[in-house]
Amino acid sequence: MGDAAIAAPLVDKRPNKLDDIDRDSLHTMPLSIVPLRLAALGRARLIKTARLESQLEMFRGGGTGAGLIDINDLADFVQADKEDIEADIEILHQLADLNSFDVFSLRNSLRDLKIDVRQASDLKLSPEMEGQLTEYMKSFTRPLVANVFGATNDNVENSGQIINMFINIDRKVALENMRKIAEMMGITMADIPDFLEKYGDIYLSLSYFRRCLDEIVPTFDLFTKWMDELRETMLRDNAQLMKQCDFVNEELNGLLSSLTGRFESFDRNSQTFWDNISMDSFQRLHSLITSHHETIGGVLCGLTVKLDSWEEKFPTRSGNPYKRAEFIQSEMAPGLEQLKKIEASAPSTIM
Repeated sequence: MGDAAIAAPLVDKRPNKLDDIDRDSLHTMPLSIVPLRLAALGRARLIKTARLESQLEMFRGGGTGAGLIDINDLADFVQADKEDIEADIEILHQLADLNSFDVFSLRNSLRDLKIDVRQASDLKLSPEMEGQLTEYMKSFTRPLVANVFGATNDNVENSGQIINMFINIDRKVALENMRKIAEMMGITMADIPDFLEKYGDIYLSLSYFRRCLDEIVPTFDLFTKWMDELRETMLRDNAQLMKQCDFVNEELNGLLSSLTGRFESFDRNSQTFWDNISMDSFQRLHSLITSHHETIGGVLCGLTVKLDSWEEKFPTRSGNPYKRAEFIQSEMAPGLEQLKKIEASAPSTIM
């Protein structure tokens, strides 16, 4: 760890005071959200690296880097009861094996692992992020608003307003709109709040993941141009390197194309739901989308950390041929087969 050992400790994060950057991230997980035995871990995070490995960030400080350690080395940095350390290490390894730390994937993953969350609100996006997803959400909320209210959704700024449109208005109008949607769905008035909450949440998740994809694509285009420049350097006759470049380019392209295809399928399934609206069709749509959270999150997480690492190490998109080759071979290529397996393991998109 070197000089990182003198870095300032992380700010103590209470469960209700999570940093927005952690709430909104694909690749960082504040350990304060899960009940662990070691107090020191309440200020630590799990971090995904460009090689798709999970490491413990015990502290970070301005200009001194981050105190990243392997999970198995925890006992060397924390003075505590051996039984407590071993118990937490076991949980940390389970968390480290997760492919993404985004809030939507974590809801499924932590439930499957039977690992509790201190507060349900810990697995929600920050208000700022929800605001940034407004335009993405409009394409999903438009059918609901149009079918129920016969209006546009130009004034809907976040998913929470979908529910507010039914409750924060004149009671008579509210009841009329609720009866309308209840008849359309074949449900009771009492079932509407749960339906609206689930409707807003699944489309918030799709909006979040789609935004992540949209941020990746232009960076990927710049990276491929940067990588292709190697073909015009003194290393152009290095057959193994050129093969590696082809591999990286093909795998990244394939992953992005497959993700794009999944989102297009979700759009078609959403339209199918509105063409044949019922609670049963909504439950199928809800199950379909939530079943894809972990694989979509995993692939997007892997692509994000790799391209973020490239931007961090080559901020001006320069670098001599040897440094470029080393980065491609040591950080971009490792883990791509793993991402390919994650994408291949995605459930069917047929509803």
